[in-house]
Amino acid sequence: MKLSKFLAGLALALSLPFAAQAADDYPSRPIRIVVAFPAGGVTDLASRIVAEALGKELNQSVIVENKAGGDGTVGLLEVVKAEPDGYTLLAGGFGGQLIPPLIKSNFPVDIQESLTLVARPTEFANVLVVNKDLPVNSVKEFMDYVKERPGELNFGSSGSATSDRLTTEMFMQHTGLKLTHVPYKGGAAALNDLAAGVIQVMFGNMPPALGLIQGGSLKPLAVTSPYRVPQLPDVPTMEEAGVEGFTMTSWNAIFAPKGLPEDIQNKLSDAIAKAVQRPETQEQLRKVGFEPVGEGSKEFQAFFAKERDRWKQVIDTAGLQN
Repeated sequence: MKLSKFLAGLALALSLPFAAQAADDYPSRPIRIVVAFPAGGVTDLASRIVAEALGKELNQSVIVENKAGGDGTVGLLEVVKAEPDGYTLLAGGFGGQLIPPLIKSNFPVDIQESLTLVARPTEFANVLVVNKDLPVNSVKEFMDYVKERPGELNFGSSGSATSDRLTTEMFMQHTGLKLTHVPYKGGAAALNDLAAGVIQVMFGNMPPALGLIQGGSLKPLAVTSPYRVPQLPDVPTMEEAGVEGFTMTSWNAIFAPKGLPEDIQNKLSDAIAKAVQRPETQEQLRKVGFEPVGEGSKEFQAFFAKERDRWKQVIDTAGLQN
């Protein structure tokens, strides 16, 4: 027993200089960011912009790799099982790591027990958009229209555990109005059907909705953020439009496997914050509908806990668990 304790202590002592050296030299090879969803989606789009800026900040290649499948769990599990050395990261966020565990009883991962929350680089508003032929031009007109037709209007979403769906559920709870849910496999399909008149309304994610709005295919009534977005400066916030207390933003985040050394975590967190502060990065992000945040690890952990409590209440009230 004494010999085994001695050997264990010796192994730990010998490992410490190497761990310190690895942290000092980090990163000494390319970093891989796993996106657990297909290319071209919101998470993928934000991650590629952030990865490019992060590579410049760290003077090292940062590669984005799509590992779609299992509603985001294939890529998630790959990162959970990876070495916690800072060279394999996960790009996720609201619809990948916050909401699914609250809805799905068989979700395979306890996020806070299996991942390190590294940073929250970006967020984006959802935007209340309607088919351009719907005879409403403001949130008040829309609410009056729905009130006269309870349950008759269909709202689209990009899936069952997504921010566009949850935002609409929160809107119905907040206002007492009734809309009927039509889920899609992805936001692009839902927005295209909205433009075609198959569905009537959606709280679409800003990045994929922006082009359709700017092209005149969709009519924007309000954004859900507490601030007006620079891409749609004439579109009011929900609060400005008269829905008091109704604010939310979707967000993107970077995670690492649990056990990431604190010094590497801090180095990554600081580098991501600085990367997002680069003027050219902010310009790129805003051009496609994102708002730079650059929130570090400690702030992100507190934010994540608060968001979890908030959306658990929405989910429990709507009875969305399965």
